[in-house]
Amino acid sequence: MVGVPALWEMLHRRIKTRLRERGDWIADLADNVIEFNAWIRDNTPFNLGPIVFFPIHQGMGGKMRYLISGGSALSEKVQKDLHGLGFTVLEGYGLTESSPVLTVARPGNKLLRGSVGKPLPGVEVRINLPDENGVGEVLARGQNIMVGYYNNEEATEAVLQDRWLKTGDLGKIDEDGNLFIVGRSKDVIIDSNGKNIYPDEIEDLYGKSPFVKEMSVVGLVDDDGGEKIAALVVPDYEHDIALARAEVNKQVELHFREVSAGIPFFKRVKVLHITPFELPRTATRKVKRPEVVEMLQALEDRDKRKTKTVVESKGDDNLLWIRKVVASVSNRPLSDIAVEDKLADLGFDSLMFVELQSAVEDAGGKIISPDTLNEVQTVRELLTAVQRVDKSKKLADEPKVEEKKDEEEIVIPSIIRRVGNSLVDFAQDRLYEGVLDTKIEGESNVPQHVNFIVAPNHTSHIDTGLVKKALGKDIAEQTVAVAAADYWFDTKYKRAYMNNFTTLVPIERMGSLRQSLRHVTRILNEGYNALIFPEGGRQVSGEIAEFKPIIGYLALNQKIGILPIYIWGTFDAFPKGTIIPKGSSIGAKIGAKVGKFLEYDELKLMTDGVPNTEAYRLVAARVQHEIENMRDGKRDKFDVAAVRKQWKAERRKTRKQEPVIDE
Repeated sequence: MVGVPALWEMLHRRIKTRLRERGDWIADLADNVIEFNAWIRDNTPFNLGPIVFFPIHQGMGGKMRYLISGGSALSEKVQKDLHGLGFTVLEGYGLTESSPVLTVARPGNKLLRGSVGKPLPGVEVRINLPDENGVGEVLARGQNIMVGYYNNEEATEAVLQDRWLKTGDLGKIDEDGNLFIVGRSKDVIIDSNGKNIYPDEIEDLYGKSPFVKEMSVVGLVDDDGGEKIAALVVPDYEHDIALARAEVNKQVELHFREVSAGIPFFKRVKVLHITPFELPRTATRKVKRPEVVEMLQALEDRDKRKTKTVVESKGDDNLLWIRKVVASVSNRPLSDIAVEDKLADLGFDSLMFVELQSAVEDAGGKIISPDTLNEVQTVRELLTAVQRVDKSKKLADEPKVEEKKDEEEIVIPSIIRRVGNSLVDFAQDRLYEGVLDTKIEGESNVPQHVNFIVAPNHTSHIDTGLVKKALGKDIAEQTVAVAAADYWFDTKYKRAYMNNFTTLVPIERMGSLRQSLRHVTRILNEGYNALIFPEGGRQVSGEIAEFKPIIGYLALNQKIGILPIYIWGTFDAFPKGTIIPKGSSIGAKIGAKVGKFLEYDELKLMTDGVPNTEAYRLVAARVQHEIENMRDGKRDKFDVAAVRKQWKAERRKTRKQEPVIDE
């Protein structure tokens, strides 16, 4: 099986999650066995993996000979764990210009860590001008090398010399002829002392933290001449959802300090910046380092501007108050917030605006016009959109609310859970196949080998079961539905049932939206599908309401596709407010139609160049359009330009109707 590193990382994550679900002690034991079997394989001709981890191998078909990785560097941790599980992992290397494979690791029981193997038959590979460590540019020659770039002799002459292809990659070859790639020649950082630093090596040193989701190391121009090592880090805010973003950022900074203390000075990161946005990447998921350099330089310039003292007028404490609110939401020090700063430059996205509204209210303020909050661009404009309230007077008049004591949770024995789950499955089968006349269409559209978001319309309590029936048993078992915590989990009896006999997980409709979305993000990261009703709740009218942009946020930020499903008939058979099926519901016709799977690349292309807030709305509108097409039996194309034009017209109309605010 051949795939890119992202595939093996997903497989590794899925296996680890499944083991952890069986209990922490089982997961810890498995880790020890994986490490032991890796040692056995490296030092003996034996491999215990297919026996000890038989269920995992059976899950891969039971006859998997080789897992081959290419496209970019494979994580050493993933490679080592798959090796310990008993799989033979081989890494390859090549370029489009070499058709494309140049080298690949040869099969063997021992893991060849960090190497992309030996050249293929008929391919020559050598190192040009190696340094004292044997590192130099990788050159390749053979019948698989291109003749040249079409109608571009200048570019051809730059990379081809005597049929030797200059790959632009830096590497070294060991005594056995195995090639090791250490980085790109154009990415090498040369400090003021003339030392060569390879970004890939620095990323390996600093990247081993659960709080680091992505990172890129580049060189920035140093005042002393040469370049200084700079890193742009995307933290994993979902690793520990109990921590606020500011705390996660501190963990990242602490990790970098600890790593720096144990390595030579010339290899230490001198400039560190943290961003909540994903790193710019090519179509093959490689980081665009030149764009990272631009981002880091912009952040450095911004920090220099921030060193100027922000002058506050003595009597204007409202300005200081709103700066504190913005600093709190954006997780930045107060000194970083100037009144003329644009909120977009401070990292605000659509979800941060949701938290901004909550933070304003918590700080004793009120949003005058919540619908136009996203139109605010600067900190100063934000002040004109809020009204400060005398919170002390308000609190004095309000009665104190007694805190509720935690209820003692109901513990369900495992044998009762198993029996109960069987009964629930049987009851659902009888409902959809016996009591109701159920029709499923479009089952072939259900993706089989990727996790995704399931987005159906919603009018009835029986929609969730119908969607899972449409997905099929195997995919349904990997699908988790999110449900309102204040409705489905508000008593210990409901919690006992939901936690033990359903796949529902609680999500807060009130309070911190970001906290709830982190919960869903963790579900997706663990390899499950997430069933989300984008209308936000059951529709009492039976009609399709506007889809919320949350599904767009999740799809674009988690880089996964969306499966639209149109549900019909459930409103008449079991409408909102119904507790038990009516007599007229027996034999009622219901159904689900599975639409075309909307892949992430398609959604990304559709929203390319669009601001985040609008991009999320566009994705939601696209999904709603697909479901309405299925409802109406149409195949109308989604017109992005027309939708955006309509939204702009609506915003202009809203602004004209707003009252003038007297400062």
